[in-house]
Amino acid sequence: MFLGYIHSFRALAILFIVAGHSIDFFSWSEADSTIERLLRILVSNGSVLFVFIAGYLFQHLAMKYQAKKYFIAKLKNVILPYFLVSIPAIAIFVFVIPRETVWQGFYDDPQWLQIAYFYLTGMHLAPLWFIPMITLFYLVAPLLVFADKNKHFYWILPITIVASCFISRGLPHQSFIHFFSVYLLGMFCSHYKEKINNTLSRSSLLSMLALAIIGLAAYEFYFMQGTMTYVNYLQKIIMSVFFLGLLIQQGEKTDYKIIHTIANASFGVFFIHSYVLTASKLVMEKLLGERVSGSLLLYPLVTLSVLMSSVAIIVILQKMLGKKSRYLVGS
Repeated sequence: MFLGYIHSFRALAILFIVAGHSIDFFSWSEADSTIERLLRILVSNGSVLFVFIAGYLFQHLAMKYQAKKYFIAKLKNVILPYFLVSIPAIAIFVFVIPRETVWQGFYDDPQWLQIAYFYLTGMHLAPLWFIPMITLFYLVAPLLVFADKNKHFYWILPITIVASCFISRGLPHQSFIHFFSVYLLGMFCSHYKEKINNTLSRSSLLSMLALAIIGLAAYEFYFMQGTMTYVNYLQKIIMSVFFLGLLIQQGEKTDYKIIHTIANASFGVFFIHSYVLTASKLVMEKLLGERVSGSLLLYPLVTLSVLMSSVAIIVILQKMLGKKSRYLVGS
């Protein structure tokens, strides 16, 4: 049941997640605003890759699906780590300092309700909005397993992609609708893997997909406002298929220990990297007296440092706790 190319894809996806959040480590001057915007267009919104992989693996393992076993596993390996990892951030934003990104009137409610809101929305840490959203996919898993057996089910894929362009991410139910198309695309690519993998890995198709990614990035840069637009979503959807085909093509060429290590720790890194990034930013601000100025030289160094520091923490926890580390950090 092991898919080497998807395992490598997990390492690549978590790199995108960390890289997207690392942009905010820096203070970008007006002179560097073009660089910042390009980075956000090309690197941010890596959650699309993560959801694509989730859909792919869900369908790949659907033949072994047992509802009770599935839900218990998700409670232990996703919901419980989410609950535990969230405690420090929620404690800070409820009892110490207010969170700026919450809605107006949030802090007018009693503290127990603020805690509930944070857990239900994931707004307490930048990446954790993902967990309440992906939980909705877990809840509809029985329906998706049933639908996957119907050969006509995937005809709705184009409709869902159009819907994703009009319904942006937001609260969990909105994000569920927004990301449903890429989850479904992952399921589609897995369902038909034996028929399409050879086509996806052809250099001619990969070249066309790469040009489409560049074209959409250029269009967003010159003609769109902001960076989390429907054009960026389409770009990341195409990027998901591109990386899938590229990793299938490369096969054992990506079989490196470091990639395996990052992939094995990827879900744990997803949970903790925001703490590592925030702590690093506060330390640097304390040392320098101001935010670090953004640059193309420092940006990859910070990204890799945060990624590998997070991986190291997860590996240490895995060695200390064994399989029980999954209950704490999901890996």
